[in-house]
Amino acid sequence: MRKSPLLQQVFDYRALPESDRFKQFALKMEAHNLPPIVINIFKYYYSLLLSGSQGKMAEADITPISPDDLKDYLELDAYEAAGRKALPKVAIIKLNGGLGTSMGLETAKSLLAIKAETCFLDVIIEQVERLRERYDIPVPLTLMNSFHTHSDSMLAIEGFDNGRTRVPLAFIQHMYPKIMRDTFLPARWPKNPELEWNPPGHGDLYTAMVTSKTLKRLEESGFEYAFISNSDNLGAVMDLKILGYMASEDLPFLMEVAQRTPADKKGGHLCKVKESGRLALREVAQCPDEELAEFQNIEKYAFFNTNSIWINLKVLEKVFAYHGMMPLDLIANHKTLDPRDPDSPPVIQVETAMGSAISAFHTAAAVRVPRTRFAPVKTSNDLLNVMSDNFILSTDYEIVPNPERNRSPVLVDLDPTFYKKVDDFQDRFPEGVPSLLNCTTFTVRGDVRFKGGVACRGNVLVENRTGHQVVVGPEDLAEENAQLVLE
Repeated sequence: MRKSPLLQQVFDYRALPESDRFKQFALKMEAHNLPPIVINIFKYYYSLLLSGSQGKMAEADITPISPDDLKDYLELDAYEAAGRKALPKVAIIKLNGGLGTSMGLETAKSLLAIKAETCFLDVIIEQVERLRERYDIPVPLTLMNSFHTHSDSMLAIEGFDNGRTRVPLAFIQHMYPKIMRDTFLPARWPKNPELEWNPPGHGDLYTAMVTSKTLKRLEESGFEYAFISNSDNLGAVMDLKILGYMASEDLPFLMEVAQRTPADKKGGHLCKVKESGRLALREVAQCPDEELAEFQNIEKYAFFNTNSIWINLKVLEKVFAYHGMMPLDLIANHKTLDPRDPDSPPVIQVETAMGSAISAFHTAAAVRVPRTRFAPVKTSNDLLNVMSDNFILSTDYEIVPNPERNRSPVLVDLDPTFYKKVDDFQDRFPEGVPSLLNCTTFTVRGDVRFKGGVACRGNVLVENRTGHQVVVGPEDLAEENAQLVLE
């Protein structure tokens, strides 16, 4: 097979002169048992940084997507039978590397309870089990864990297996060394060496599938497609219509996208590259600072990536072999070395996004899906909504909007000072979360602990200005559009 000039063959980095800055990175990565191909890929992105690239994607290089460029989910009914036929050939992969540090978690975010004692992983496992029972097909599930989430996650799914498929239950993503912004040398932080490394982003999925031999095992076991999504996206479930569309149209790569709303304006959007005409994903870190307003224009860039993708495994293998890597756009994330210490040295984190692979496939496509297929839990506001009676567990063990709700999605706004961290959140709802089924907006300001049995209706405000914690019960919010201000 003809090789791409994008990436050279794995090189002997020990032969580099001592003056070569990359040699320090290579030896550091080798000491942490990172495979040579990972070191080579990191060198590619490091070389881009040295050449002045910041991984930016300017307005002049892209064009917006129109609805005509996308297939709508509502047009896919005719593909369901094809999806049923293709089901024995598809594997499910969940991105499970996140710790949920923004919510104060120190374990895998997927272990967070969302309904009673049921966590994300419980829901995912049960969905797969029921899918297997319904169709009598051993659909395999594989987790892409990080070094931080692997042990806890594997303990949580103990007893679950992929049976005769021989597909591994998990593989682990790699890690990249942080780069000092002033010297472009490896970051050093002796008091906590773990902080010298960063997750490479979910774009590492493709490399990790290759180095762990997960891709090889999937193909050897007869699987042709993979459905890949975030473990905290409760809406990302197997869909026969989308699978059937993928298989029938012989698509190498299919991305699920949804209509952007003001809440999504900071997230990555879909676009087209002018030069090639191919679809592309632009993340906020890839937007030049002076063009941020246009990036956030949800009328112009109307569709965002849900981070749920469907991929043809054989084509993936060919693309990776041709380039020696999956050609993904560089994301140069500027951070402080210790994310909790704003005075720690500035660093650059090399990252890539899984969705940017859409540009690597000539006939890649995107499908516009309903918002129900994008239900992530990123904040305590999301968590409260999902834990409430606004969502129920269906017979297929899918967490779906409660059909009894007859109004637009509730807008939850909890005071981050007291509710941002999960432990604080749980302390303030010790007897269960309020009913939000008939609630339009639920806003809490100040330190408030809620008794059980609270039912909110309409636009509800609870504001505590006393300076100490107060307790609110059902009788305090009995009226519709209750506005409780405590002074």
